[in-house]
Amino acid sequence: MPANLTAEAKAKWYQAQNAKNPKEKLLAFQEFLSAIPKHKGNENLRAQIKTKIAQLKQEIATQRGRRGSTHSGWSVEREGAAQVLIFGPTKAGKSSLLKSLTNAPAIIASYDYTTQRPIPGMLQYQDIQIQLVELPAPQLSQSRRFEAQPEAADMIRSCDGLMVVVDLTNNPLEQLESIMKCLEEAHVSTQRPISTVEVVPQKGSGEIRIATSGVQKSLRPEQIRELLHGYGIKNALVRIYGDASVNDIEDAILENVTIYKPTIVVGNKIDLARGRESSSQFMANVPDSIPTTLTSCLTAEGLSTIGAKLFANLKIIRVYTKEPNESKPSEHPFVVRAGTTVRELARSIHTDLEEKYRYSRIWGPTSKFAGERVGPEHVLGDRDIVEIHTG
Repeated sequence: MPANLTAEAKAKWYQAQNAKNPKEKLLAFQEFLSAIPKHKGNENLRAQIKTKIAQLKQEIATQRGRRGSTHSGWSVEREGAAQVLIFGPTKAGKSSLLKSLTNAPAIIASYDYTTQRPIPGMLQYQDIQIQLVELPAPQLSQSRRFEAQPEAADMIRSCDGLMVVVDLTNNPLEQLESIMKCLEEAHVSTQRPISTVEVVPQKGSGEIRIATSGVQKSLRPEQIRELLHGYGIKNALVRIYGDASVNDIEDAILENVTIYKPTIVVGNKIDLARGRESSSQFMANVPDSIPTTLTSCLTAEGLSTIGAKLFANLKIIRVYTKEPNESKPSEHPFVVRAGTTVRELARSIHTDLEEKYRYSRIWGPTSKFAGERVGPEHVLGDRDIVEIHTG
């Protein structure tokens, strides 16, 4: 159902999005909330804005507590090809898993809630590295439900993927159900949707660019541009996967969406007798759409499969560039999303490369023959080699 926002409400939203600090943003979102029409179709949007307001209040209070410091112990600089967060209940073996996969200095102890701050490590998979970050376990509320800390929820919504870890020796299906409910309450889904929309602000001359994957039956480019212009957005990249609607575009603008995160599930402690006993039932009840593996940090069972599962589930590819007249491509690939075109690759390397682009030559899985000449809309595949010619 469309939000049916007035011009005044759209203006309030624009002010909130462009506020310079948390206090200004808080005030703007409070004004936006008051301007949202109160009907059933807007209940989810109002709930999302209320959550934003609560998070901003928490951020302001935390900053005051730090006496002006802008650095958070939860901040982890992104590195590698992708950032994957390790999330699950206390004592599931998340720290042991992180240490086994990355040699990170994780703290392993017999008491609950050992990890108090995110701990990063780098997983080597073939010729790339994937950053794994262990998050502190969610707390149990008085109603015995898992609740993620606001900082954890923020990191989850901005990461590239999740690794949910449960203890096979301690009611693993109940643990998994509780963690999935916790993610749902943070507006995160582990099920790949039929269609998704991303609205990514861009710097430049004021152009709405639209990149689609799949057949679009319900949308025309002029509808998308008109809608974005109505919200004051003049320069953005709109990525559409699947057959989306106008309502999907508006929800993406307002961030009134449940964000999908590629997720794998790890049932840990398979080496223990109770873990082995529960493993068959556990595997039979995890949704088929979520890749699952059974592991032991003691015997290393299952650990070697995690890199490949993460790489496949993240839907990323490696593209190697080659200079014209050079015989060999670069040793270090660019890691991009599956579905990326040559034009998008050129833009990610340097804006001048896109502006001066003439044509490309391709070697690899997507070429019909070695050195095939292709245009800027050619869709790249994993391990393609690209030679970009400019003029």
